[in-house]
Amino acid sequence: MHPIYNYNLYIFDCDGVILNSNLLKIQAMEKALIALSFKEAEVNLCTRYFANNFGKSRFHHVKHFVNNLLTVAEAEKALIEQEILNDFSRQCKSLYLTAELTPGFIELIQSLPGEKYVASGSEQGELREVFRARGLEQYFDGIYGSPTAKTILLENILKEKSNSNAVMVGDAVSDFEASVANGIDFFCYLPYSNVTDTMQSLSQEYDFTILMHWPTLPSNNQV
Repeated sequence: MHPIYNYNLYIFDCDGVILNSNLLKIQAMEKALIALSFKEAEVNLCTRYFANNFGKSRFHHVKHFVNNLLTVAEAEKALIEQEILNDFSRQCKSLYLTAELTPGFIELIQSLPGEKYVASGSEQGELREVFRARGLEQYFDGIYGSPTAKTILLENILKEKSNSNAVMVGDAVSDFEASVANGIDFFCYLPYSNVTDTMQSLSQEYDFTILMHWPTLPSNNQV
């Protein structure tokens, strides 16, 4: 049996793990920046940073863009930041409703023992609304997101489950870092990650498991 079945508490990232939404969100952020007529070079810098730092909240990303990567007058920073967030959020609500589930995820979540949670960099209210609309909330004991940092999300979940054998399943550096900060195991689901080379290198250095597809329970006729 695959070692993923050895736990009794599972914490999943959303983008690129539950939903195949990484590329869609990068495209949405690019559209939000282009709509405000920023230079192509600046937009590219922002989208590259966004892709390489998935798992952090949109609030972190947009603040970083406005303060470090975009040419914005000081007096306009708060307004521009909000406009980017509003446009990106509007697009996310739509794309989340149509983004495909990663292949085999429902079969996996139904077969896992113990409790299951979502800890995502996506905005919490939006995430819960989408999971409810898509009938996904039934599979989870709690769904949590930003603006709370992922490390703190895990800490809050684990605080209530002190005797649990827990694992984080993610696809980004921030997911791995959150698991390390909370002293739990980590599995990296790689097929839709934005940072495959980085995660493979980290796996070699820190010896965590890479998943190229979701494991399945052996059938009754298998030895």
